[in-house]
Amino acid sequence: MTRLSLRVLLQGAGDPAVRDCVFRWCGALGDGEKPSLARAAAAMEDEAKVTTRLGALPRKLQDLLEAFFADDGSIRSVQALFGECGKHFKSRFELEAALAGLQREAFVWHVRDRRWASLDSPSWAVPGELVETVRQSRQKRQRQLQDLLTLQGFLDARFFRERAENGGDGKAGKAAEQKASDHARKIYKLYTMESAMAQRLGKLPAPVRTLVDAALHTHGGIAPIDELLRATELADAPDLALVGKCLEEAMLGTTQTLDLARIGIQPVERAVVVFHEVALWAIKQRGEDHPPTVSEELRCGGDFATNIGRFLRELQNSKVLFTGDGELFKASAKRIAGILLPVPGGFLSADGLLETIYRFCLQRRLIDRRGERALRPTPAGSEFDRAPLAEQMKMLLAHFVEDRTLPGESYHHTRMRRVLLRLLRRAEPMQWQDVAVLPFLSRNAYLAQLEMRPTEEFFAARFQGGGYTPGESLQQMCWNLLVWIKRRLFPLGLVDIGQHQGRVVALRLSRLGAELLEAEPAGKVGGTRCAIIVQPDFEVLVFPGDDVHDVVHLFDRFAVRVKSDHVHQFRIDQASLRAGLADGLTGPQIVQELTDRARVPIPQNVLYSLEEWTQKPPS
Repeated sequence: MTRLSLRVLLQGAGDPAVRDCVFRWCGALGDGEKPSLARAAAAMEDEAKVTTRLGALPRKLQDLLEAFFADDGSIRSVQALFGECGKHFKSRFELEAALAGLQREAFVWHVRDRRWASLDSPSWAVPGELVETVRQSRQKRQRQLQDLLTLQGFLDARFFRERAENGGDGKAGKAAEQKASDHARKIYKLYTMESAMAQRLGKLPAPVRTLVDAALHTHGGIAPIDELLRATELADAPDLALVGKCLEEAMLGTTQTLDLARIGIQPVERAVVVFHEVALWAIKQRGEDHPPTVSEELRCGGDFATNIGRFLRELQNSKVLFTGDGELFKASAKRIAGILLPVPGGFLSADGLLETIYRFCLQRRLIDRRGERALRPTPAGSEFDRAPLAEQMKMLLAHFVEDRTLPGESYHHTRMRRVLLRLLRRAEPMQWQDVAVLPFLSRNAYLAQLEMRPTEEFFAARFQGGGYTPGESLQQMCWNLLVWIKRRLFPLGLVDIGQHQGRVVALRLSRLGAELLEAEPAGKVGGTRCAIIVQPDFEVLVFPGDDVHDVVHLFDRFAVRVKSDHVHQFRIDQASLRAGLADGLTGPQIVQELTDRARVPIPQNVLYSLEEWTQKPPS
């Protein structure tokens, strides 16, 4: 990769060009002061100055400069630039005008030396000093969050990275790099042993330990020190420097300014950071030592998928109108909301549940807006209604991960939700954990692996327009993630919620969630098959088992659900059976399902009526 220094680029350019370059980078010269290219080159190696000057350029010129900062060299011909960046310019003349603008700002110059210039087209170059500063700054920023939030990044930045980068070339350099890498792995493994972390936490001074405990258990390991001091009300509170020194010497964390505004998160001026590895262990350990007290358990099972089936069948059987804005008429919405199974705990109201179902069906093309402003299921909707519960749940989960209707910055939350699902997959099914554990660990893991450059580029357009201020803090990211759990994962049946004295205190991976996320096969969770009892009055009792969610979902298609508790209660009547037949089921299939699971023989009057209703044509 060829790079030309500032002195080489401006060799023979004349005094006015040199003077203009020094003025742009160093300011006005004093009386009688001669322009010095050495001063300008030193200014180009100043990271803060370079960042400020680049940020002041128009977005179009910034995008053009990116071509010079790429890996394949800082020298570009106009022809190559037009082929690479031509879509941003109306013509080659506009591109050349942009290059002239960058030259006026002393960022690029013509390459005159034939050793590097193109013979086919004029060539331009950015000084090597400037390119190196930008690339090093970006490499540092790319690792900034990892270096601040993780023990591995902290150790690497402080002790090993510089040694590996300066190891030199050849066999000796590679050997030194390998030795530094092996040493780093061994040190990291020693510092992340659970006994070692517990011992180092126990040796912290009492005031610092109090602040660290508060940071871990109320903020997930990342907290403004001002909030910690207010919450703990220590009589002899330590200052930020002392807290940082204690944490860094113990390899437990650090204290830094978190400049997060450029990635769309509110910055923290004085933050106490407990390394992610330590926070992961400490939060889980506290949960095991102090399990939450659950006095009321809330479950949803597969009711959300059942409600979608009810919604689609209602559209099939009756005329449902929508307004000019695409919303359901209030009368239709009220009628449909009345037939939906409610979400326990009130986390999603009847209107909110219907709105969520309606938006899902529209976006997934399960329903279509027909003439006379009426809604009807599409062929895809009919296929969805007849699909197995697991397929329906997977489609719903994929939709909810991308849901942008809930609070929070969608760029971060769609990615954090995927991290949360990976952590949830590792959880022990049917075991309660504190309600804040998953949101805290998901946020920390997401930030620790966040790619800074694409994230900064995403939010740069907002800052370029002016007036944008990040509205979400680190703490709010966790609470908004918890809102998603309560309003999406819980109604979907992936998690159960535990309450105590009317407050949500715990979450757990449900049996249905364990199956869907392939965290644990259903047979290992329970070990029994779902069974039923059919009574002479056409009441059906469904007893719990491994496949209870699939059974309940199937019975909802041809029976009326009366009650859902430990034992689910259904009632079969002629109307519900005909609805099941219209939904694609057959009479023999329904009888076979009932007979196969029945603990006692099915009453003869029930079998006779089912056969009669199946054969009798609809009136």
